[in-house]
Amino acid sequence: MTSENFPADRAAPARVRRVVLLEFARPVAFEEVVAEAVRRGLARPTYEDALYFGIAHPEAQRERPILFLHEPWLGAFGRRDVMCLWHNAGRRELGLEGFDDTWPGHFRFAFVLPD
Repeated sequence: MTSENFPADRAAPARVRRVVLLEFARPVAFEEVVAEAVRRGLARPTYEDALYFGIAHPEAQRERPILFLHEPWLGAFGRRDVMCLWHNAGRRELGLEGFDDTWPGHFRFAFVLPD
């Protein structure tokens, strides 16, 4: 991930929004996750929401991965990617997951309360 692909306006104030984590006990795809978010009146996050959430809640990703279904970035080999917070070997990590994938039941999905 680079600031070229995910630009940040350093002069802008941090926009910390209220994030709601959705959980499913089974593998799910984008359509089902977004349908549940819409049913609950939630909005899709931005990639900035992933960055600000990771800063504000550094321990949350140690529990289970948190996927942010923002507008996808067109990654390597044409794969559409979104940001995910997780942990590995005791380290907090930020990476990309395939937007069009089916995600395991232990993933959580971040959405935001509308402004």
